Amino acid sequence: MVGDPGGSINMTVDSRRTFSAEKAAYWYFRLNGFFQIENFVVHPARKGSQLTDADLLAVRFPFRAERLFDDPKDTMDDDVETLTLSTKAVDFVIAEVKSNQPCTLNGPWTSEDKQNVHRVLAAIGCLPPKVISQAAANIYKSGMFQPKSGFRIRLVAVGRERSDDMAERYPDVTQVTWVEAFSFIWKRFDRHSRQKTQVDQWDEAGKNIKWFADQNSESEFIKIALHHVGAR
Repeated sequence: MVGDPGGSINMTVDSRRTFSAEKAAYWYFRLNGFFQIENFVVHPARKGSQLTDADLLAVRFPFRAERLFDDPKDTMDDDVETLTLSTKAVDFVIAEVKSNQPCTLNGPWTSEDKQNVHRVLAAIGCLPPKVISQAAANIYKSGMFQPKSGFRIRLVAVGRERSDDMAERYPDVTQVTWVEAFSFIWKRFDRHSRQKTQVDQWDEAGKNIKWFADQNSESEFIKIALHHVGAR
């Protein structure tokens, strides 16, 4: 059960240990087996300022498994339901991250005439050039392109709460709330503390997130984490 982030609780807090919304999303996707590019910039065709940027580009493979004790049947559980993860398709994700807003897609990912999705797909290189226009049209329409060839490309929105309006307009966009993401992160560190002991090579944000999770209960951690990402 997701912890209640409200109420009066005793929290272990260290103001020197910080992390941003984008970094929190990065670690949520990383712990779910995604390989990522952060702050992917979409450049113009000619000289000028950037057209937009994607908070995260991520890819996850269908046979992903973080094993325990080298036993192929003993694996860590990923956040399958919340992220609608697939065991059949290579999963390409364009993630939009909001701190104190509902799950939202910025204009560049919803305005087909700007063709930013076309540019990202071309840059990723996962589709033949002749298929890009069809794939982009599907993504602009519903939030996903899923051909029959064992992969899919989709938009994922992370935010303070789900948006009913976006769910109606873009039914294939997966929406992840911060409470859901932080609940998963806490459970991963709590259940697999032995496997996640050595994290010296993680970046500072990852180490800080883990430190707060280790020092606090689930509900306390969620409240601290919501504060750090600016979700009120």
